[in-house]
Amino acid sequence: MCTIPVGFFAMWAGRRFGLRSAILIAGWTNGIGGLIRLSSSFLPQQYRFPIGIAGQAIAAVAYPFIMFLPTKVAGSWFPDNQRGLATTIGVMSNPLGVLLANVISPQMVHSPQHVVYLNIFTFVPSAAAMILATVAVKRSEPKIPPTFSASKPQMDFLPGLKACMMSKPYLILFFVMGGGIGMFNCLYTIMQELLCPSGYSNSFVGICAALMIIGGIVGAAGSGMFVDRTKMYEETMKVAMGLAVVFGLIFMQLTLHPNFAPFLAVTCVLFGIFGLATYPVGLELSAECTFPVSETTSTGLIVLSGQVQSVLYVFIMKQFSRPLQPERMDLQVCSLDVTDKLNQPKDNTQAVFSLLAALLVLVLVILFKPVYRRIEAEKENRARIDKEKEARANEQKITLPRENDIQPLNEAQNV
Repeated sequence: MCTIPVGFFAMWAGRRFGLRSAILIAGWTNGIGGLIRLSSSFLPQQYRFPIGIAGQAIAAVAYPFIMFLPTKVAGSWFPDNQRGLATTIGVMSNPLGVLLANVISPQMVHSPQHVVYLNIFTFVPSAAAMILATVAVKRSEPKIPPTFSASKPQMDFLPGLKACMMSKPYLILFFVMGGGIGMFNCLYTIMQELLCPSGYSNSFVGICAALMIIGGIVGAAGSGMFVDRTKMYEETMKVAMGLAVVFGLIFMQLTLHPNFAPFLAVTCVLFGIFGLATYPVGLELSAECTFPVSETTSTGLIVLSGQVQSVLYVFIMKQFSRPLQPERMDLQVCSLDVTDKLNQPKDNTQAVFSLLAALLVLVLVILFKPVYRRIEAEKENRARIDKEKEARANEQKITLPRENDIQPLNEAQNV
């Protein structure tokens, strides 16, 4: 909820004040929010929840600053053959943190009295990151830019925003990448509601969620290194997106059947591999399509699109869910008993979700024809430098007569 209103400020601040300021804002808001959450555990009972939520909201302010920065860091500090991997490391830190929190939290909290331990556990790394950002990050940019594009001045926020909205390839990426992020988040969010009607336990739901993230980290790392070597951003994006949709739809169909746990687990891994493989590639593509727009702007708009579409797809799944078929009621483990009205099992397999997923892939494959503006600018700069070096080398050449050459004598010398 905080990402959308804070997101535009984060894009503007990242461009206006530089990378270091954005990192400091992220580090300090996350650290202060964690401290407030921790302090709420020691307050009277009636104040704990509102103070804890206030701390959570302050910590959430850090999210857009963190998620908008990976492409900016990669473009400012890394050469062109390392940008994809640098972006991957930046964007994958978030799902990795979510995975660790989902795995560790249930092991630490078994009663309300144990929440304080969880708050301590989350505060320590956030405080360490706050201190590290303050002490270690001294500059927004290196003294010597790693690439030609890193040395070029970037557009201010409003002109950059306008340039993004005027770029057809970027608008397609804005719609498709946001939809991909939204669908991944949607499946991750409602996974328990998809699996429990067929008798799959909460433990298995947690395993599937973890497999999606683990597969995603592997896929994102592979795609980042691949595009660094080949520069095949468009092809990688289209293939990965298409396969992610295929495995996502297969997963949804498998959730209708009991006793398919191994197949569901494999499908989760494959969906994670190809789904998150598109993330760093798509963010790098956004920087390529809009150069010289600031990466915080081009990346930030796509992340915001993903957040909005995540809410939209979850809403669609909730609105179009149907009552569970009577023959499946004996299998479901969603509700505790017949009196449990809060956790009623639903059939969440929706044709509208499948149609939207197919539409995203078709739009991407047919209409997306990007121009790598940043790469082209760097190629032109290299060609210009090579020509200048060649011209200087030609000017410095001095042709001398060889000692072995016999020079003919003129008439005066003969006499």
